[in-house]
Amino acid sequence: EEDPKTSFPSGWGKGGTPEEGQLNHITYITDSEDDNSYIKIDTITKENNFIYAYQSIENNIPKGKKLKLTVKIKTENLTGGGAAIAIRCNVKGKAAQFVSTQWKIPIEGTKDWTTYTVELNERVRSDIESITAFLLFTSDTSGTVYFDDASLIY
Repeated sequence: EEDPKTSFPSGWGKGGTPEEGQLNHITYITDSEDDNSYIKIDTITKENNFIYAYQSIENNIPKGKKLKLTVKIKTENLTGGGAAIAIRCNVKGKAAQFVSTQWKIPIEGTKDWTTYTVELNERVRSDIESITAFLLFTSDTSGTVYFDDASLIY
């Protein structure tokens, strides 16, 4: 049975190219003092190793609309590649449209809660079958990142 303090929120999953047991470093924290819950990733990734939390939608795809993902992020001693957020629109399970903050907007160091945004630079295609929002701990990174209030806006 899962500990309610660390169970993952409904609709969210974990993935990436993890090393043994590394997905256990993606946790869901409920802070009763702040009356808030958030996703925490605290680990070290190597060159070809990254992990993420994600949520996908497969119904009511906003075809023909602009998409924006906003996420509040807090970092502690995050070095290397850092964190990133991304949107992927899929056709037959493959990325047809994709945008990420990686290599464009640095999310690193030690920084209090800050809102980050990534926007698809084109409208959602009519053949898109699913949309996934990613909260990434990129390769070659160490430290801690917290993600909160992820919103897909269209």
